Amino acid sequence: MSDAFLVPPVATVPADNYLIGNDALEASRPAHTVRLAGFLIALGAVTNEQFAAFIRDGGYADSGYWTALGWRWQRTQQKTEPSFWNDPKFNHPTQPVVGIGWYEAFAFARWLREKTKLPWRLPTEIEWEAAARAKPGTAPLIRPEQINTTAQPTGQPWAAVGHGNVSWCGAQNLLGNVWEWTSTRWGHNWQTMVYGYPYDAMDDRENSDGSHARVMRGGSWFDPPSEARPEIRARYLPGSRASNIGFRLVHGL
Repeated sequence: MSDAFLVPPVATVPADNYLIGNDALEASRPAHTVRLAGFLIALGAVTNEQFAAFIRDGGYADSGYWTALGWRWQRTQQKTEPSFWNDPKFNHPTQPVVGIGWYEAFAFARWLREKTKLPWRLPTEIEWEAAARAKPGTAPLIRPEQINTTAQPTGQPWAAVGHGNVSWCGAQNLLGNVWEWTSTRWGHNWQTMVYGYPYDAMDDRENSDGSHARVMRGGSWFDPPSEARPEIRARYLPGSRASNIGFRLVHGL
């Protein structure tokens, strides 16, 4: 298993001021500007082929890759692979791995960090949004017909990584295809938002203890186009899995 196989291709999001949020959406207001340090974002979501390396390497059996609560969940659930892992509709090697909870996504990131000696992690929700939305004063690069949602059936559950819409920074399929986990807390449960906008990195919303519902971004093949917008903030409990949820990784420059 070579590092060349493990390291995903990346796009650069430079240090800059970025507009996030939307005043018209209750969970996304107010629109405001944030200053971000530069980072690299994987061009695509983690694939089944990439996640298989984590499974082969014993990632589900090594507590060192998991948060404390994530390991407690794993000891109770005794998972050895994602949901739908053996379903031919969902397990092509080049398609995004789905059926992944936040705990598993976090563990994979920590495992990849160890294997590659690069600081891989889940993106914060504002990093994800900055990579996905058009920069102020520029026209959107992504047209609705390029987004894999219920309005654009593809004949398969999702598009393979490497195909699909491309954002301004070069990342692919941030909109549609599969929801993507972020590192950011939503609240103690999925019903009640505790960590709203304006975004404040110092208010504990980036605590990685895994005890809260986490924000997901992007929409999916199973959802309407209205969900596949850069500013939409969805959420799910950290142990929850579904056939339209995956993840991608980032690391700092």
